Amino acid sequence: MERIELDKIYTNISIIDRHSKRKTTITYDDLLTNDENGNLSKRLLIQGEGGVGKTTLCAKIAWDWCQGRILQDLDMVLLIPLRDVTYKKSIGGIVKTYLSDSNTAKINQIHDYITRNQSRVLIMFDGFDEFNGKLSEIDSSEVIRILGIEQYKSCKVIVTTRPWRTHEFMMDKTIADAYTILSVDGFSEENLSTYIRRYFQIAEKDNLAESLISFMEENDVIQSNMAPFPIYCAMLCLMWKDFSEERRTEMQHLQTFSMIFFEMISFLKEHYASKACTNLQNQNIVEHLNEAVMAIQKIGEIALNGLLDRNFSFPENNFRKCLKAMKTCCRVGVLTIERDVITRDRRHNLNVSSLVASTVSFPHKLFQEYVAGVYIGYLFFNNRTKYKKVKKKLLHRPDEFRYVLYFASASGKELGLDIIKGLIKGGQRRFCVDVAFECHTEETARAVGERWSEYILYYDPSEHTVSGLVFMMRQNQVQSLNMGYLKCGRTVLRDLAESMCSSSVLRKVQISVSRFYPDFYKILGSEASKCQIEDLFLDSFDLDYLLNQSSVGGDLAQWVCTMPRLSKFSLTCPYLPDSFLSTAVASASSCQVMYELDFTSYGQLFSESAAANLAEFLCRLPHLTRACLQGVNLPRTFFETIASQASRCKVRIRHFHQSSTMECITIDDKPLSELLGD
Repeated sequence: MERIELDKIYTNISIIDRHSKRKTTITYDDLLTNDENGNLSKRLLIQGEGGVGKTTLCAKIAWDWCQGRILQDLDMVLLIPLRDVTYKKSIGGIVKTYLSDSNTAKINQIHDYITRNQSRVLIMFDGFDEFNGKLSEIDSSEVIRILGIEQYKSCKVIVTTRPWRTHEFMMDKTIADAYTILSVDGFSEENLSTYIRRYFQIAEKDNLAESLISFMEENDVIQSNMAPFPIYCAMLCLMWKDFSEERRTEMQHLQTFSMIFFEMISFLKEHYASKACTNLQNQNIVEHLNEAVMAIQKIGEIALNGLLDRNFSFPENNFRKCLKAMKTCCRVGVLTIERDVITRDRRHNLNVSSLVASTVSFPHKLFQEYVAGVYIGYLFFNNRTKYKKVKKKLLHRPDEFRYVLYFASASGKELGLDIIKGLIKGGQRRFCVDVAFECHTEETARAVGERWSEYILYYDPSEHTVSGLVFMMRQNQVQSLNMGYLKCGRTVLRDLAESMCSSSVLRKVQISVSRFYPDFYKILGSEASKCQIEDLFLDSFDLDYLLNQSSVGGDLAQWVCTMPRLSKFSLTCPYLPDSFLSTAVASASSCQVMYELDFTSYGQLFSESAAANLAEFLCRLPHLTRACLQGVNLPRTFFETIASQASRCKVRIRHFHQSSTMECITIDDKPLSELLGD
C-alpha cells in the first residue's frame, strides 16, 4: 500500500466571508482556532472542488491529533467518510463498525460518551456532496441532526463538500451563523513547484521537474483547472516520469479538462496492457487495450446509478453480471476493492455468516464520473430512449453532475451538441459555456452563440468558465461582454485579453470591480489596433492599484486611445494615475471616441499635473463632442490649460462638478471653453 505523507501540507486554505464572498488566506495552524471574525470556531464548512485535497486535509488533522501536535484538549477525534455511511446510520453505529470484535463497547455507550463529553470531541464528516441526505430533513437522520445543530450541539464539527452543496447550510440562518465557511483552494504556484521537485527528487529524475513545472505554467487548462488539484498533479507527475519526450510534447496540445483526463485514463489503460501482456507484440497490446475499454463501458451503468443515488461504494455482488469487467477495471486502476473483516455486530445486523466483506469503489469520485460519462456516450448511440431518461435526470441537477456532463459531451460532437441544446432549453447560460468548452467544437459554440450573444460573468466565476468564454470568443460568438469580480490567474487573463482584441464581433465591454495582472493590460495596449470594441465601460475600476504598476496605466490608456472603432468610453474610478493621463495625452490624436466620454470620480482632489493632463487630453481629442465629468474636484490648473487650448477644443459638457462642495452646473450644448472666466 502506498504511504501518504501527512507531515506537510501544500494546499492553500481560505476563510470566505458569507456576505462579500471575499477570501482571506489562513494557515493550517489557524484552521481550528479562528473564524472570519477571529473568534474560536466550533463548526467549519470546508468547500472545494473534487481532487483539491479536502479528504487529505481531514486525514492530516486526524494524524496530527494522534501525534500530539494539535487539539490536545480533545479526547476523541472521529473521521467519517460520508460516502460509506448509510442514511439512517447512527454515529455510535458508524464508530462501532471500525472497532474490532475484541472491543466490547456498545453503540449506546459510544453515544453516551459523546453526549457527556461534547466539548472534548471533534467529528469530521468528509464528503457531504456524497451523502444521500438533505439538511432540510432534520429529523430523518442522526448525521443530519448533528449537521443541523439538533444533536451534539457543543461538539466541534468539520464538514467537507464540493461547492454545489454549500448552499444547503446557508438556507437556515441558525445553521449558517453556526458555521465558518472555508475553502481548500489547492496548490499555490510556489507549493506546486515544491511538490513537483520533491516528487522527482524521490524518483531520482530531477531534470524532469523543471520541464513539468514549465508545461503546467504555460498550458491554460493545466494552470487553471488542474495545477491547483493534488490528485491531478500526482497523476501528471507519474505520466511525465514515464512518458517519452515525444509523448510529453503531444500533451502540450491538449486544451480542455476532459482531454487531459482522457489522457490520464489512456495512460492507466496502457500501463495495464503492458503488464498484462506476456508477449509484448502490437496485437496483444491492442487486445488488452480493447479489453480495458470494454470493461470500463460494462461497469458504466453501476457508476451512473451510483451517482444518481449518491452511492459511491458497492458490495462486490453488485458486479455479478460483469465480474470479469470489474476485475479488469481494478487492474487498470479505475476501481479498487477492499476486503474487511466483518465485526460480530455487523454480521448480526446484516444477517450474514461470512467473516469477510468485499467492497468495490472508485479511487475518487472523478473516476466514477468519468465512467458514467463513457456509459452515457454508449447509451446515446445504442439506446436513445434510455439516454433521454438519463439526460433528463442529469440536466435537472446540472451542478451536481457537472463533470459527468463534461466527460459525456467531450466523447462525441453529436452527443455534446445534444447536451448543449438541453442546457439551452433550461436557460443554463453560464453552464453552457463550460460544456461548450469541454466539447470544443465549432457547432456547440455556434449553438450557444445563436441563443446568447451577450455574456455576464460576475462574482468570482471559475477559471474554467472564463476559459470557456475565451473559447466562445475565439469562435466569434460573443458580441457583448459584462464581467465583474474576476480573480483569474495570469494564463487565463492573457488569453482573455488576446481574445478581446482579436474578436471580429465583440462590440460592447463592461468590466467592473476587477484587478488584473500587468500582462493583461500590456496585451490590450499592444493589440489595441485589432480591437473592434465600440462601447467600453470600466466601472469602479481600481486604478489606485495601477499607481504601483508604472506601465499599466500607460497600457490601459494606449488601449483606449488606439482602438479603431471605440466611440463611447466611460470610466468610474477613485483616481486617474499620471501614467494613464500622460499616455492619453500623447495618444489623444488617434482616439476615436466621439459620442461620449464619461469620467466619474469620488471627489478626490487632482494634482496640478494630473489636472493639466486631463484638460490637455480633452482638448486634443479630435472627434469627441460630448463629455461628462462627475464628482471631479479639480484645481485651477485644469481651467487654465483649457483656456490655453480653447481654440481647438470641440468638447461639449453635459454635467460638470467643479467645486469641493460638489455643486452641479448643468450646461447643454455649450463648448467647454465657454465655461472659463473670472
